[in-house]
Amino acid sequence: FISLLIAQRAAEIADKILDISPIQSEGAEKTFTDAKKALAEATPLKHPIPGALLSLWTDASDVAIGSSLMQLCGDKWEPIAFLPMKLNKSQRKWSTYDRELYALYASIKKFHHIHEGRNFSIYTDQKPLIFAFKQKPEKCSPRQLRHLDYISQFSIDIRHVNGKDNIIADTFSRIAIDVITTHSKLDYKTISQEQVNDPEL
Repeated sequence: FISLLIAQRAAEIADKILDISPIQSEGAEKTFTDAKKALAEATPLKHPIPGALLSLWTDASDVAIGSSLMQLCGDKWEPIAFLPMKLNKSQRKWSTYDRELYALYASIKKFHHIHEGRNFSIYTDQKPLIFAFKQKPEKCSPRQLRHLDYISQFSIDIRHVNGKDNIIADTFSRIAIDVITTHSKLDYKTISQEQVNDPEL
């Protein structure tokens, strides 16, 4: 849980680990402080209750996706799992629709051990996804068809929610993750030379 909670907030710190020099920028220090604060104020996850009504809330931004799997306990929704995920360079080039669809796909795949065999609703702020299963297959790319096929094995109940009401998933998908941009101090030439000089290779 802890690693999922702070994964995106500390993405630049994780990237910095690959570099040998210590983290000294203001952005990294602020991110570290923000990550500690987020951890201290974190909404505690609840244990899944068998038979409880489930809902999956998803969102995507230009750089990340986020989701929250919730269960209804009494009259209150409680989180049982979170998914923050940084998108790679290729995924960042996808259309908004494709990123939002990927958020559904990745979330369902990540949480399938919890919701498998249970009815649940999916909430997204991307209105076109509501009609995703009603469109003609020839209008979809092969990747979209694969994602829709996988999603349909678990739920086709996709509902629209205003972005302002999708707070948890929105938060996980919009955390700034590119404060630090560093380059490795090792280049390919150095690596190649070290391989040549290594007696074991």
